[in-house]
Amino acid sequence: MTLVKVCGMTRPEDVAQAVEAGADMVGFIIVPWSPRAVDVQTARGLRRLVPRGVEAVGVLVDETVGGAARILEEAELDRVQVYGAHAAETRELLGERAIVACRRPADEPPAGDPLLLDRAFGDEPDADDLDAHWREAAALGAAGRRVLLAGALDPSNVARAVEAARPWAVDVARGVEREPGVKDHSKVTAFIGAVREGTTA
Repeated sequence: MTLVKVCGMTRPEDVAQAVEAGADMVGFIIVPWSPRAVDVQTARGLRRLVPRGVEAVGVLVDETVGGAARILEEAELDRVQVYGAHAAETRELLGERAIVACRRPADEPPAGDPLLLDRAFGDEPDADDLDAHWREAAALGAAGRRVLLAGALDPSNVARAVEAARPWAVDVARGVEREPGVKDHSKVTAFIGAVREGTTA
């Protein structure tokens, strides 16, 4: 079964609703310049609302290896998802507690699992670009990688993405929001339901 990560959490009620709707992971973006940013203390408070069996993931960009390890412990997270120059080193230190993020087409998929495969599509993603992204995820999965698929996913397309790519997990933030950092609960429920539909198709 494809797992679901709902990312960009900033409010307790959104964490609770995503968990109730069946999310397998919730994400906190600990990046000061993000419109969905939370600090380490806020992430820790939100993380304490996450029940056993649901993973809490902190998203970091260009964080040092030591900084990533510190945030992992201080925020009481299960994993960190790391972008940038120190990602490979962080993976070496933390093992599977670090998900290395690859933003295509610029970055090459790094070693190690799980791997987040991301891509910037803009406001109106091109269907051919989406299909190519999903095919790449499928190829990585066929090669034995656990792929966390991200990039322009929303309730209208995620079932097709899951059917095409068969990822280990999918990751959504903007696609289930009312505004940055504020979730639309009906979209979260619809997204998770669509993932389950795609998994069983």
